[in-house]
Amino acid sequence: MADCPSVCEHLHLPVQSGDDAVLRRMGRQYTIEHYLERLARIRAAVPGIAVSTDVIVGFCAETEAQFQATLRLLEAVAYDQVFAAAYSVRPGTPATHMADDVPPAVKRRRLNQLLALQESIGLERNRARVGSSAEVLVESIVPPRSHDHDTHAEARAMESSAKPGTVHLTGRSRGHTLVHLNGPAELVGRLVDVRIEHAGPYSLRGALA
Repeated sequence: MADCPSVCEHLHLPVQSGDDAVLRRMGRQYTIEHYLERLARIRAAVPGIAVSTDVIVGFCAETEAQFQATLRLLEAVAYDQVFAAAYSVRPGTPATHMADDVPPAVKRRRLNQLLALQESIGLERNRARVGSSAEVLVESIVPPRSHDHDTHAEARAMESSAKPGTVHLTGRSRGHTLVHLNGPAELVGRLVDVRIEHAGPYSLRGALA
């Protein structure tokens, strides 16, 4: 990845839990120490690489202390993006032989707490990119008032700042971050340089450099 310019600086590295005992019950073949050692090597090889992950909360027999270990891991790693879910039984998996004993209300509370933490981490990481320039692959034209996550505000901002002959576009940076910009529709499918002017927890907004 470090030596190949056509490979973007983003890696999805699922961790699932911040506790070794939970990882063993999940059948994961690593410890948190091993995971962090690999991650340190990755970041040393590709400085500035964006890292995303998967997390499951409320897995069988997960204690509050084990959940808190997952939150501490998120704070320590500072992921760019986290895909999180509350555990639910999947037929045919080894976990079907374990007791799904974390109450649904506890699972919901833990999931909401984790997502709130990651939102603050994502916002902090994105704010550090304001003022920089990013190479963006323009992917699509956003129809008026089409939005998701924090893009409701982004859609309003892009529509209000659009000049004649331009439309609201979205694309992805080399770190796989969603980027909003205004420009001609012909930019779809092209690489452009964007000056980052605003950051949200899930996306960036900028102008053609």
